[in-house]
Amino acid sequence: MNVLRIALKEMKIVREVRMLVFMLATPVLLILILGTALSSAFNGSTAIGDIRVLYHDSGTEPALTEQWQAFTQEAQRSSGMLFEQAKEGMNGQQEVRNNRYTGYVEIDGNGINYEGNSRNSIENGIVQGMLSAFTDRYRLSAAAAKIDPEYESKPFIAEDGGRGYVLEASIQGARQPGSLDYFSIAVTTMIILYSALTAGGLIDSERKRNTAQRLLASPVTKAEIFAGKILGTLAINAVFVIIVVLISKYMFNAYWGENPIMVFLVLFTEILFALSLGLGISYVLKGNAAGAVIMVIIQLAAFFGGGYTPVASTTGFMREAATYSPLHWSNEALLQLIYSSNGSAAMQAMMLNVGFSVLLLAIAMISMRRREGL
Repeated sequence: MNVLRIALKEMKIVREVRMLVFMLATPVLLILILGTALSSAFNGSTAIGDIRVLYHDSGTEPALTEQWQAFTQEAQRSSGMLFEQAKEGMNGQQEVRNNRYTGYVEIDGNGINYEGNSRNSIENGIVQGMLSAFTDRYRLSAAAAKIDPEYESKPFIAEDGGRGYVLEASIQGARQPGSLDYFSIAVTTMIILYSALTAGGLIDSERKRNTAQRLLASPVTKAEIFAGKILGTLAINAVFVIIVVLISKYMFNAYWGENPIMVFLVLFTEILFALSLGLGISYVLKGNAAGAVIMVIIQLAAFFGGGYTPVASTTGFMREAATYSPLHWSNEALLQLIYSSNGSAAMQAMMLNVGFSVLLLAIAMISMRRREGL
């Protein structure tokens, strides 16, 4: 009962406006600012100009001409590429050199010959890829016709009725986080780590207010005081984290996956780790030194752990240092859980958080017992 009373007393921190602003307004603003300012790092899109292809068909291969016409019509309809037949007397190679077309295709009895514009490398690469796919299809259809002449009367690609002899299927790629998705995770975990500063002052604040001796004179034990303060701070931080997650989900449309229970378990174990970190350091060091050390640890963990910018593409020292950041454990676990349904990464992060929490809390409890006061 004493533990609950102390826990409720710690939860009354919600009446402090500055704490409410820091725990709610700060992460929401950071998600918006970082997610908007660094959106280009997640976009990866490149502007592509108009793709115009000039071609000349000698008409010596009727089967090839027929499939070429079907290919150009489909390409124009689905991708917006423009295929123009060269007029009589027009020099296709010269038109490409003059940058009027992306490439020139020559169709004759020897097959297909393509000459691309090197000044438009992206557009030229797209055309080359499509032409390579087309020639592979044509070779397949020609080989199939030799085996069974009936294939000549069937469409190349299977239609709704299943009449074709080639069935095309595409594989949907795994969903990737956008800028707001990523920073909703990164900022949430980073703000949780800042709660170590609050935890570092849980006991020290009692000493500064000269209430530590009163607590010890009351009919409560040191263990009850310790447990009550941890329980109350853990509960209030958990409430703040849930609110931040819901705001990011419904205000910014951030994706938090289909397993919210595991997501919140990872976040809650990180809260426990942050509180244990603050308490452990506050007992090893005293006064302002503890706060300074906690702040340095938080800043280093945020910098190397992806709090301000993604670290997935980094190499060398930055990549190696990230593996030792407690923020990186949680961020990587949440990304794996949300976008790959990888529960093992989440379990590993939770075990690390809980393991270090037990160690740090043990240090704090042993130090408390050795002291005469709190």
